[in-house]
Amino acid sequence: MKSPKTLFREYFRRRLISAGKKLAGDELEDFIAEAAAEWEREPCAEYGGLSPKEYFADIGDAAELIRLLAADIKEGGEPLAVITDRLAELPGAAGSLAETVCSDEADEELRIVAADLLWQRGSVPVEEFADIVFSATAPVALRERLIEILGGCGGETEQAVLPRIGHVAGDDALVAGELLVRSGSMTDETLDFLLSLTESAGTLPRALQLLSDYGDTRTIPRLKELARTCDYATYTDIRSAVEAMGGELDVERDWSGDATYGIIKGGNK
Repeated sequence: MKSPKTLFREYFRRRLISAGKKLAGDELEDFIAEAAAEWEREPCAEYGGLSPKEYFADIGDAAELIRLLAADIKEGGEPLAVITDRLAELPGAAGSLAETVCSDEADEELRIVAADLLWQRGSVPVEEFADIVFSATAPVALRERLIEILGGCGGETEQAVLPRIGHVAGDDALVAGELLVRSGSMTDETLDFLLSLTESAGTLPRALQLLSDYGDTRTIPRLKELARTCDYATYTDIRSAVEAMGGELDVERDWSGDATYGIIKGGNK
């Protein structure tokens, strides 16, 4: 049997030829979307006269659908909606999708699509996603997508991240901070952790942005302390963070001899 994507591409070529004109840009994108919607509804001899939508609606095995999805992804292009839509609605498919996301053997793009489907289903396994995010061997694109998804999971993400903050450093610490800020966590533990990120030169610039996003005015006194000893470039970042929280950085400094002041101001002054 021909693959679903092969069947669609054959159908698309016929539709494109029948259109009798060259298409590009938005017009081509609209044409592809219309052709895909029509193909899903058209009876298909390869599927015994069923439309692709009807054919896939009859598949109740999540593992089989994921196998078909994996093959579809390998053929290139966007995954076919007849497969992803079925996985998004199939009862009991969440477990198989989660196993796919967590499998180091699975293709990275397949893992990302499976993660998106779990998000669409409202079935995100937060702890498992957090394990991947803080794994040193996690593929970069997958890790970035899981961070985005976890950022939308509120209190569940907070509960998954807080126990980890004593065991992370560097970039992982910044990721933990970002997830706590996105989760809306307002605990003293979160506040102390975000402030701790200002203690390292490597995490300080991003920490200031996180504190600005966090918006807790209790951080302003600590930021003012930092402003008394930092270079001018960091001072301007601190000022932006304080002002974003509705405060005012009333710390006056003499910047003569500060290298970053000369660079920012366009020369030594």
